[in-house]
Amino acid sequence: MGAQVVVYAQGGCQACRLTQRALERAGVEYEVVDLEASAAARELLLALEFTAAPVVTTGREWWSGFRPDRIKEITRA
Repeated sequence: MGAQVVVYAQGGCQACRLTQRALERAGVEYEVVDLEASAAARELLLALEFTAAPVVTTGREWWSGFRPDRIKEITRA
């Protein structure tokens, strides 16, 4: 897959864990950005008007929440 997947996540977030688990099961490589450790990442997501974790980007698209449908789409790309 050509896109770089990044998951902006925070500790204790069930949707974050589910998203990461689904990406792993789908064989998608991804990077995790810890929102609790990165003020810059929090500011970026607020500027993009995201208010709930996780936020996922493929480099071309962004979404928030646990979205198995979107994960399936990126595995087909």
